[in-house]
Amino acid sequence: GSSWLAAFLCFIILLTTAGNFLLILLIVTQRSLRNTSNYFLVSLFMSDLMVGLVVMPPAMLNQLYGRWVLQGDFCSLWYSFDVMCCSASILNLCVISLDRYLLIISPLKYKLRMTSCRALWLILATWTLAALASFLPIKMGWHELEFEFRSPNVTFRGDEDQCRLLVSLPYALVASCLTFFLPSAAISFTYCRILLAARKQAVQVASLASNVATATTDETTPQVPRAPSQPAASSESRRFTNKHSKKALKASLTLGILLGMFFVAWLPFFITNVTQ
Repeated sequence: GSSWLAAFLCFIILLTTAGNFLLILLIVTQRSLRNTSNYFLVSLFMSDLMVGLVVMPPAMLNQLYGRWVLQGDFCSLWYSFDVMCCSASILNLCVISLDRYLLIISPLKYKLRMTSCRALWLILATWTLAALASFLPIKMGWHELEFEFRSPNVTFRGDEDQCRLLVSLPYALVASCLTFFLPSAAISFTYCRILLAARKQAVQVASLASNVATATTDETTPQVPRAPSQPAASSESRRFTNKHSKKALKASLTLGILLGMFFVAWLPFFITNVTQ
């Protein structure tokens, strides 16, 4: 059973690392993809790549052996990277939603507001906040419990053979708010505004298409019989309207699926972490 589990976990690790590496390579090598918006995607892929390279392999060994088999000094470094990379991934998603929001709400002013320099500063701020929520408190011991407590998930081998991050309630609350709950609220707000803006633009485009079709019909009336031209223009307008309505519906479904997957993946962990 452990061999099949090891093979499955190795497959997950390879899939994570290869997928994110290829995405980064695609953006770096393709000139058409080197734009400001994709800076944030590279930062997101980099955080997930670090999860696959640094966090997952020791976690796999921990799962297979049931204890920490690496050097003891590497334990705190490992779960510091774990907290930082996962926090950076969530914060990058938040910044990406902000970037999409600015692009949809004010596309004409987007390039003036989101310059390459500002994008790099946002990425730097994202990683700095993730590091401050992980390495600093763990290195200073701010995450530790203030009373003697033996976790029920520690085995009888002894605490020295385990590498588990047991945190105090203040640290769990502060870290969870900074790296999940506040970014989640921002992501939900921006994506809802994007959805409303997309629907509004779809209605405006459909209305404009209808007006253009009507104007075309009026202009062609003296040259061709009115009866055949009106249904053709009306049919073309309806097709155009339906096309943009489908695009708006597709965008709505995509955003809904993204938000649903995000909360399904992360919400149970953070609630359990705080509750425990």
